[in-house]
Amino acid sequence: MHEYSLACSIAEICRDSAEANGLAEVTRIVLRVGPLAGVHQETLLFLFAEVADAHGIGRPGLHFELEPLSIHCASCGHTGAIPLPEGGFVEIWHNPTGQPLPHECPVCGASGLSYPDATAFDIKEIEGEREEDAAGGRNLL
Repeated sequence: MHEYSLACSIAEICRDSAEANGLAEVTRIVLRVGPLAGVHQETLLFLFAEVADAHGIGRPGLHFELEPLSIHCASCGHTGAIPLPEGGFVEIWHNPTGQPLPHECPVCGASGLSYPDATAFDIKEIEGEREEDAAGGRNLL
């Protein structure tokens, strides 16, 4: 279950960023998730709630921004995005019943498609409060 190691890594990165930027509390974390990242969100949410406190960052909210599927055609150079279907795309382990990935370029019909950033998984934003923010102001990292 790689979600446990992801939860620990997110907590460590947030703790280090909070310390480096003088945040007393991390309140919100936004993750950028590609359509083929293979991350089970509910499992990650559960595990993150367990490990975040142990890493000294309390229990900040964890939010997911799901990215569309980016495609690039090697033949004609077309680059575009395909919205994530409701059932997701087929992934052997995480989503065997999803829709198949597109295999032909919508412009030229060639089959040389690549999927840049399809497996992306990044921390996009860390939000928190500094001790001196008496008015409860938020700071984005």
